[in-house]
Amino acid sequence: MSWNEFESLSLDLAKKIKDSKKDIDIIICISRGGLVLGKILSEVLDKPLAVISAKYLGARYTVDDNISSVYPVKGNVLLVDDILEDTVNDIMLVIKKNKAVKNIILASVFYRKKKNNFKPDFFVGDIKDSLWITFPYQAGCLKGHCLWILQFLQITFYHKLTE
Repeated sequence: MSWNEFESLSLDLAKKIKDSKKDIDIIICISRGGLVLGKILSEVLDKPLAVISAKYLGARYTVDDNISSVYPVKGNVLLVDDILEDTVNDIMLVIKKNKAVKNIILASVFYRKKKNNFKPDFFVGDIKDSLWITFPYQAGCLKGHCLWILQFLQITFYHKLTE
């Protein structure tokens, strides 16, 4: 997926959320896949952003009990990630420990895997369980971008030295 595709899908998702007129008090993005999406939605929807970390450590899915935010985490929370799987239930349990959060937690994603037992409130599309998407901020894509940038910088620097 290119950066342009990512941006387009992010804006499509933001439009769906905005058009729904749902009352959202804060956006919580799941680190790391939801960081860029969370930032874009925070800007477009003009809502504060918080971060929760979750990751597979070996075979075990681990969720940090702390939500990082300079804003109070309360009210209606929009939970975002690039691909949402049923591991989101573990994250929702952590968020619900905060008594200031209402029971309604809105999950927002680009894609959802069809095998999940839930359907997010907002998403752009479904993917097959076996399909792997490489987002532009992931290592596989970044290496290609970084290589191009390094080559450009080397050529530019070489030309400046030889002038």
